[in-house]
Amino acid sequence: QPSEFVKILFVFFVASALYEASGFLEVFTTAVVAAAHVIVLVISKDLGSALIFFVVYVLMVYVSTKNPLYVAAGAGGGAAAAYLAFKVFRHVRVQAWKDPWSVIDSAGYQITQSLFAISSGGFFGLGLYKGTPESIPTVEADFIFSAIAEELGILFAVCLILICVSCFIMFMNISIRLNDRFYQLIAFGFGVTYIFQVFLTIGGGTKF
Repeated sequence: QPSEFVKILFVFFVASALYEASGFLEVFTTAVVAAAHVIVLVISKDLGSALIFFVVYVLMVYVSTKNPLYVAAGAGGGAAAAYLAFKVFRHVRVQAWKDPWSVIDSAGYQITQSLFAISSGGFFGLGLYKGTPESIPTVEADFIFSAIAEELGILFAVCLILICVSCFIMFMNISIRLNDRFYQLIAFGFGVTYIFQVFLTIGGGTKF
């Protein structure tokens, strides 16, 4: 997706805008650009990417300014935007997240098929190419973790999560060790982008 390339450019932009000065003017300017990115993604109904851009921006601003008020404002704005999205977009399926079994034949079909796949794999999996990942709609994108858990098992899936977490810790370690503020912000931004996307993908597929 084009937004995957834009994520990289976005982190570079925020870092370049905030690494020398992080006063209100710089924060406001980057907020306008960040809002433009988010609005385009919302109009495109790519709410997952919009959420990633939003979280990355808020956390990069906090690291740059050390001002918790920006995080509070971001949390308040994010909550309001989430409620608005729930009212406006039909594919924001809160009921399917809360109780997918009650809507298994409609909005909950995707997530229930994902849970069936994870449970059928057991601890050690059915074996490579022995699962039925095609039973999950868009398995190749949002539900790839479910296919992995089905064929290779929950133990393998847990190890995969630990690898992802260790990669995030490595990002943060690199950021801490860097002396140049610009590269420090870039490493931090990439780390947050990476781990939050992992969280959304795995969390969505497991009903977490």
